Amino acid sequence: MGASPTTLAALARERWWLPRHHDAARARGLATFLRRDLPRASFYRAWAGRPLAELPVVTKADVLADFAAFNRHGITLEAALEVAEAAERSRDFAPTLPHDVTVGLSSGTSGTRGVFLVSPAERQLWAGILMGQVLAPASLRTIARRPLRVALFLRADSNLYQTLASRRVHFSWHDLRAPLEEHLPALVGVDVLVAPASVLRAIAERTGLTEGVAPLQVVSVAETLDPEDEAVVRATFGRPVEQIYQATEGLLATSCRAGRLHLNEGHVHVEPEWLDHRLFHPVVTDFTRTTQLVVRHRLDDVLVAAPGPCPCGRPGRTISEVLGRADDVLVLRPTGDDGGAGPRAVPVYPDVLRHALALAGDLGDHRVEQHGRQWRVALRRPERLPAVAAEVGRLAERLGGRVPEVVAMPWPAEDPTAKRRRIRRVSEGDG
Repeated sequence: MGASPTTLAALARERWWLPRHHDAARARGLATFLRRDLPRASFYRAWAGRPLAELPVVTKADVLADFAAFNRHGITLEAALEVAEAAERSRDFAPTLPHDVTVGLSSGTSGTRGVFLVSPAERQLWAGILMGQVLAPASLRTIARRPLRVALFLRADSNLYQTLASRRVHFSWHDLRAPLEEHLPALVGVDVLVAPASVLRAIAERTGLTEGVAPLQVVSVAETLDPEDEAVVRATFGRPVEQIYQATEGLLATSCRAGRLHLNEGHVHVEPEWLDHRLFHPVVTDFTRTTQLVVRHRLDDVLVAAPGPCPCGRPGRTISEVLGRADDVLVLRPTGDDGGAGPRAVPVYPDVLRHALALAGDLGDHRVEQHGRQWRVALRRPERLPAVAAEVGRLAERLGGRVPEVVAMPWPAEDPTAKRRRIRRVSEGDG
């Protein structure tokens, strides 16, 4: 099955037309959205005709509290969660809501999970935009000769990713809940490798187990890309590590050859809420999404503004870093091993753990620290601890590791100037 005309048109527009008409296209797209699409969600009907600056700034918690009012079909949070959580548990991500709406859970990097809805048309548009921004010239040339092979190492599959697939682009999804070693042979001949930063490093450190792993592109998603991890991955594959910054609120930024992250301003209007001369919270309005409206959503992430125009020549605002997403990989002792964590320890990647915690309900802000066999959890809603322990147990069993002891801990003291870590590995041993 070939890529849809919508996807191919979006790719061509993103790649060749939009850079030349960036400012005019943004202004026209935002104006059309506010006039035509804003009243389709009941929350915004009273605000129809108002300029964007007069609309309320909302948070993820506001949206979850009145979920049906923020989407055009009146889909309730309960209905969306029923489908999303069933998919998480069954690992079958094909089912959709009425109107063929895809639902997904974000990983909760801000402390609260998000729920997002997209229509088939939005899936196709997203696919074209993403490929137009991310695919390097070498990857595009490959598509002209043969199908491009893309390996996705992610916690969950999605109808979004399946929309990307075509006769010219072949996707393989690798479930992070399975042992990494099971997936390594499938990397031979892969052209584009996409995974969280911690997983990319783990793959880089294990590629001696395989031959022929030489991707044209290596792309980091879902986590902050640490400079040390980037150096290891770059040295292994001989490629710079590119980045995609995406959240419940949509595709927010992609990296360029100069190493900066370009905000997706051709489709998302970003209002900086400045913390100082360089740091800001983004307040985002996605004027391409008309199923679940994203209008003046304030994110908890802290973005670091990059100075001046980007050397790559691509227009728009750039950032050098996304703060607040730096988490550790925890480890489980392998089943049947009494010698503590060692070479055969089972890794638990941050994105996988965040989604397991999401299945325990809305926890609000939280912290998880591994102290050897004991996982200590601080919750703003401590009554959710038994549910957290149950989900951690199920995750450990799926991964083939021993279930850790999950206990409550006081809220830890944190340095406000340091990167926020909700998931920390203090020690692996029995301490």
